[in-house]
Amino acid sequence: MAKDKFIDVLDKFPLSVCVATLGRGGAESGLAVSWTSPVSFSPLHLMIAVDKLHYSVDLLKSTKNFVLNILRADQMKLAGHFARRSMAGDNKLDKVPAREATTGAAILTDALAYFDCEVVKSLEVGDHLMFIGKVVDAAVLNPGEPLTTLAGIHYHKSRPAKG
Repeated sequence: MAKDKFIDVLDKFPLSVCVATLGRGGAESGLAVSWTSPVSFSPLHLMIAVDKLHYSVDLLKSTKNFVLNILRADQMKLAGHFARRSMAGDNKLDKVPAREATTGAAILTDALAYFDCEVVKSLEVGDHLMFIGKVVDAAVLNPGEPLTTLAGIHYHKSRPAKG
């Protein structure tokens, strides 16, 4: 099947736009993600899929935790902030209101809601890594509707890091 055809159909499939924050012990990062889904009610698990070339993959593998922050419909600019490529030493979490979650990653306090997760499994699926997280905490933080890909946000494939 042609990739363009897949993308055309995917553009009609609403996905929640989120920020996955990673970190523990002072090492922190965040990235925009929309390939997420609950995968089990018992036990409570959800997954995020991250491009294998994304610079945050190594941190996610080492800290084995993430907070999936679900953005509000009016937070497109924040989604863009976490979607952009960053430079070495750049901390995307600077100046973003946050508090530490049970796992040690950041909860974006202005987000709509969050899931705090410990990674229990990762799986390579094509050009992405799927991380399955056991949900250890979750809450609705603010009123509103979720930001979705129907707002005109489109996925762009990561390029290899220069190094």
